[in-house]
Amino acid sequence: MDLFGEKLKSVNDPDIRTVMEQVVADNKKHAKLFSDRARELGETPETYKPPEIGQRIYDILETYDNVFDEFAYAWGSLIHFSDLLSLYHSVADPGSRGVIEQVEDDVIRHLSYLEDYFSANSDTPEKKERAREIIAVADEIYADREDEEIKWYAS
Repeated sequence: MDLFGEKLKSVNDPDIRTVMEQVVADNKKHAKLFSDRARELGETPETYKPPEIGQRIYDILETYDNVFDEFAYAWGSLIHFSDLLSLYHSVADPGSRGVIEQVEDDVIRHLSYLEDYFSANSDTPEKKERAREIIAVADEIYADREDEEIKWYAS
């Protein structure tokens, strides 16, 4: 998922911009890995239509207008995604497991960067609470999306 692509043009800090560019590139790589694996398994990934709730993920992100809040939202989404990848990994066939492991490695690196960022930038109780609140928002919207996708897969 590309949370940062549209936000890049407004980032002036070169270190933060570099990280965001890497996350965008990794997300593109992940989409290709998953798409290629789906084709190998006989699926047609281009016919996948995410549930409408998926748009809310981007709508919520648009309400944040600073790197701190955007990174907190990304952190919450990556925590959720990491848990989901672990679940997928536990039931995947060997070929799919290899793809998931590649993505997991990148997600772990992204989470590590965000942990370092928040260790350095959550320097007041208010900022720590703000980060927790936004992480909870991201977790909730991703859980809601999964609930919708489960219904879709079950039908």
